Order: sequence, then C-alpha cells, then structure tokens
Amino acid sequence: MTERRLCAAADLPPGAVRVFEVGPWSLAAARVANAVHVVENRCSHDDGPLGAGRLVEGASGSAEIECPRHGARFELATGRASRMPAVSPIERFPARVSGDDVLVDIPEDA
Repeated sequence: MTERRLCAAADLPPGAVRVFEVGPWSLAAARVANAVHVVENRCSHDDGPLGAGRLVEGASGSAEIECPRHGARFELATGRASRMPAVSPIERFPARVSGDDVLVDIPEDA
C-alpha cells in the first residue's frame, strides 16, 4: 500500500460524501464524526456510483452509504453489504486525517 494525499480536510466536511480520482481508482470518501472512510466508488450490485449516494445510520448503529440506484447499503467501516440487492462487499481503503490533509492508502500498483 502507498499513502497518498486525497484532499484537504476542509474539503471533506462531516456528513458529506465526495468523489476523488486517485490513479486508476474512483473513490468515495466520507467523514462521520471524527472518522474518515474511503471506499471504492462502485456498488457491488450494479456498479452504481456510491459517491452520489447518501450516508445513513445502519441497523447496528454503524455509518453506511446507500447506493442511489437501488438502495443497496454498505457499512463504511467494513465494506460489508448490509442491505439487498447487494450481497458482495466493496473495497475499503484505510484513511486518516493528518494535520490539514486527508491521507489514503491505495495499492502500490495504482
């Protein structure tokens, strides 16, 4: 994994979802409370753009992102599909705020 700057922390306000292109990856990033979550910007059900979706609270109280196409949901902390029609997880990328920047780890071959 390679750590890359995703954006300025100010560009990712709490409760918002933003899309970023990093190498070949399209990423959806969200800030929930003090945590930054970065997932692939692709629903595992039909490749819908998760970055156009909304953040919701899941049944277990975890933060989830909902696909705007068919309402599939994914836990941001794990990538696990939590609501049909999706059954497969999505890829997650470790991320953190460091100073004024949001940093993300992406595969080295990207």
